Amino acid sequence: MTERELTFIDLFCGIGSFHHSLSKLGMKCIFACDINEDCRNTYERNYGMRPAGDICKINIADVPSFDILCAGFPCQPFSVAGHHKGFEDSRGGMFFEVMRFVDHHTPSWIILENVAGLENHDGGKTLKRMIDMLEEKKYNVIKRVLVCSDYGIPQMRKRLFIIATNFKVTESVLNFEQIPSKSLTHYLNDGRSDNEKVIMKEKEIAYTIRCGGRYSNINDGHNWDGYYATKFSDPINEFVYRLSIKDCLKLQGFDENKFVLVGSDKAKWKMVGNTIPTNLTFLVGNSVRNLLLLSSQISKRGLINEEDNDNKIITKKIKIKDKD
Repeated sequence: MTERELTFIDLFCGIGSFHHSLSKLGMKCIFACDINEDCRNTYERNYGMRPAGDICKINIADVPSFDILCAGFPCQPFSVAGHHKGFEDSRGGMFFEVMRFVDHHTPSWIILENVAGLENHDGGKTLKRMIDMLEEKKYNVIKRVLVCSDYGIPQMRKRLFIIATNFKVTESVLNFEQIPSKSLTHYLNDGRSDNEKVIMKEKEIAYTIRCGGRYSNINDGHNWDGYYATKFSDPINEFVYRLSIKDCLKLQGFDENKFVLVGSDKAKWKMVGNTIPTNLTFLVGNSVRNLLLLSSQISKRGLINEEDNDNKIITKKIKIKDKD
């Protein structure tokens, strides 16, 4: 019997939410790519590996085989904040680049992530086309929108996760027990000195962190970073508190004191606004990892059901054993 680590690739990696979470689960990233140089520099600084650049220029035959394909493909063409161009936007066509990897490597598990708005883009036709393409390759596909604040971090951010596998699965793969969140005040104040602590006056959960629109009027619908607050040391005088980059890193699930963003302030805000909350990639990655391990044991049955998958969060390192 030989042992090997579960491996994954990280397409459109950004600052590495998938890498952050799956490596904590004992899996190894063997390839990453992102067209943005600031993201590549940040990824290398924090994870010790340099992502490749433009996915369109990658020779897929040079990418080693892997167990899980992770891809947070560009969301702007499908987002509420974007122009809803979908596949007409060149970034929307990046899904077809994902399919190049699928066609060549036929991974047993695929994790795709995008904005919740993808579900309803073009009346649902865009997502249906994506699912049809995966099903044509004999994958079973399930999907679910997950909300960051349901799983321990007080941010309203919603993300759509799509799981594709060549095993039969039920929707329980993406059903998770909710994890109570601290209030926004308690979450941000954790680790601060009394002089740094603030008390948010109205919001228990943070708005969705965005790339643009900072310093909008606090009563404007575009506002996401401004909150009425008082200082812990002065609970009388109210002021407008603006989230810092460190606050946003923390609200995306990164260690704000250890994770290093590389680039200009503008680039840093863009990177932290585009990333996936790590609590969500951890939950989904853990579920897929457990099922990948399980599927190697029950492949003769060809069915993974709710009794097989209890979706418990297990943080110890798991290895799968190859058959002799």
